[in-house]
Amino acid sequence: MTTKDSDRLSDLSINHPSDWDTEQFRANWYVFLESLIEEEATSLIPSRRIRYQIEQTTVFREVLSGWDEMSGSHRLDAWKRLLIAAEEACRTILPACVECGECCRMGSPVLHLEDLPLLKSGKIPWDQLITLRRGEPARSPFDGRPFVLPEERIKVREKEGVRECVFFNDETDQCSIYSERPLQCRAQACWDPIPARDTAELPFLLRKHIFEDIDLLLEMMAEHENRCGFSALSDAFEKLNRTNGENVQEVLGLLAFEEHFRQFVSEKFNIPAQNMELLFGRSFAEMTSLFGFRVAVEPDGTRCLVADKTGEQD
Repeated sequence: MTTKDSDRLSDLSINHPSDWDTEQFRANWYVFLESLIEEEATSLIPSRRIRYQIEQTTVFREVLSGWDEMSGSHRLDAWKRLLIAAEEACRTILPACVECGECCRMGSPVLHLEDLPLLKSGKIPWDQLITLRRGEPARSPFDGRPFVLPEERIKVREKEGVRECVFFNDETDQCSIYSERPLQCRAQACWDPIPARDTAELPFLLRKHIFEDIDLLLEMMAEHENRCGFSALSDAFEKLNRTNGENVQEVLGLLAFEEHFRQFVSEKFNIPAQNMELLFGRSFAEMTSLFGFRVAVEPDGTRCLVADKTGEQD
């Protein structure tokens, strides 16, 4: 037993677990876990993952299920056993998924060429996908550091306002497409980053793979990239800052043209609007937040740029 173990057990004379009901037991258990994880856990392992592992141990299940029927002295002994077992579990991360859902909460997967059959079979609907285009800012799935995409990526959507995967049910901690999940999800292992890093070396899924037999759409995507590439938007906002806003009409014109392009293709080819982010990526109007602005519509329909400090890079 370590010094920390002894210190924790000595605290029991003050906390009196013998007097707790089940609700108090759970409350004190969560407080204890927070302090334990903060002291013992490696920063690479999500705290929720550690809690799930501990709560799946035989000791925890036995203590929880029998707490109400225990006498005061038995509760004290059970609590001591539980603290020791928890510290052991915290230091020994099992090489297995405990379905805590933290991977799904930290972001949605990028698709690889191997995932193409999931799209063609409808297991992953096209309207739940979004294209991140070359040059766009992104964050590393390994350390969260920002970087610029060297080529496009096709990504499963995330829930609005958070980074959770759209297929994740945060009430049950379950994935709604678990049996048909993408390659990145299957390689994800919070206790071992190597499989996911190895997967990142495999070919990514690109739009040309999805629409390889539809020449007209490929031409439309190429034209959109040529006239509305992310670099065009970035250059326009760089000039806006450099000229202290003198080219604001140029920026608004670019936003309007890009929006018209999307609408034309959607109507011309009868493509649902929710699929446009797969075909052409995020709209310029949406991406203005990356540059600290948003598009506002005046009562007369006039559009203008206003400062928006809430925008964050993905």
